[in-house]
Amino acid sequence: MRKVVCLSILFVFCLTIEAKTLKKQLESLKGVERVEQIAGGYFKEKYVVYFRQLRQPDNPKAGTFLQRVIVGHQDKDSAVVLHTHGYNAADHQKRITVRDELSDILGCNDIFIEHRYFGESCPKDTNWNEVTTYNAAYDMHVIIKQLKKIYKHKWISTGGSKDGITSTLLSMYFPKDIDVAVPYVAPFCLTTADPRGYEFMQTVGTPQKRQRIYDWQKEALKRRETLQPMVEHYADSVKMRFTVPFEMIYDYCILDYDFGIWMRGISEDSIPLPDATNEQMYKHFIKYANPDMFDRNNMPHQTYYVQSAKELGNYAYDFSLFEGLLSPTTLTHGYYLEELYLPEGDWDFSYTDATRKKVMDFLRHTSCKLIFIYGETDTWTAFRIPDFGNENVRVYVVPGGCHYSKIRQLNEPEQTEVIELLKSWINK
Repeated sequence: MRKVVCLSILFVFCLTIEAKTLKKQLESLKGVERVEQIAGGYFKEKYVVYFRQLRQPDNPKAGTFLQRVIVGHQDKDSAVVLHTHGYNAADHQKRITVRDELSDILGCNDIFIEHRYFGESCPKDTNWNEVTTYNAAYDMHVIIKQLKKIYKHKWISTGGSKDGITSTLLSMYFPKDIDVAVPYVAPFCLTTADPRGYEFMQTVGTPQKRQRIYDWQKEALKRRETLQPMVEHYADSVKMRFTVPFEMIYDYCILDYDFGIWMRGISEDSIPLPDATNEQMYKHFIKYANPDMFDRNNMPHQTYYVQSAKELGNYAYDFSLFEGLLSPTTLTHGYYLEELYLPEGDWDFSYTDATRKKVMDFLRHTSCKLIFIYGETDTWTAFRIPDFGNENVRVYVVPGGCHYSKIRQLNEPEQTEVIELLKSWINK
């Protein structure tokens, strides 16, 4: 008994020493300003690390900002799954139950790098000219270079949606940083008003579900006189702020509704029929077409829209589907990204397709290893990468999958194929 107790004490002592050693190693890395240990959850140790980064890589005089990195440590000799995170890095700091699918499959380390100008990784004063895909990739390149002093095994980058695009771009800009990239549901639009989204929605799913979605949209527009004041009252009650008249906000909530339903995989049965009561229509509106996406007081995704306007593109709306039902304000206002999403002030958000052309050329010819996962009924799949016939770039589609599609939702043969391919690339 005494021997067992002594061994247990020795084991705990060794873990404590190991934790102190890793913390010191992280603190010693170039650019690290502070390190905080947090609850480990699935990992042996977990840390929040703050790197001091250049705001403009080619201009040190422009100043710096702190970039948040979350390190889920399992073993220094294991592979690393690197997440290029924008939207929800905070989840991985606060929720100890969060673990990525890939690190679970591979049993390895998880590192989350928060994208510049998201969450805590923002300078005190905003300069939207600094938000470029190259600058974001360079941030990650700097951090990866330092962390590779500790984690010397293979590195796999990943991310979903916008983060999936970022993962792809990291491989493009810095191909030696990453051994394999696994972007989930990563869209690559052709323009800032790419029509492939509404073209996709003309054939996706069943005719019955498409009709039910369309019927709800038309009914919500027909009941504008009753429903719009109810929705506006709700927005006022939670102190939302808009920069366009509310009838335009109301219209765009409805215009965006079908995109969101398919994206999130919402059941057809949850959509009210045209004979639904006003209260039923209103509750559904607030749940699935909420105006909070346009709230100027709370726009956590604004950095994404800046990149959409400048480099990544976005989807278009088909006004012709609702002829005679949209407000004159909506029909006469300009570019919706600028009107609804882009930062206020005198900024130049002119679009260039140079990044899109570069990434398509990269995917066509690259020797980098990439596995793309899409969902069959996800609206963003309308903007999936083409099949270039490059053996190094594989694409898999989850049957019936939405924007939350995962490898483990693929059918059994493809799921096994992806996991075996992934392991073969990592173990080379």
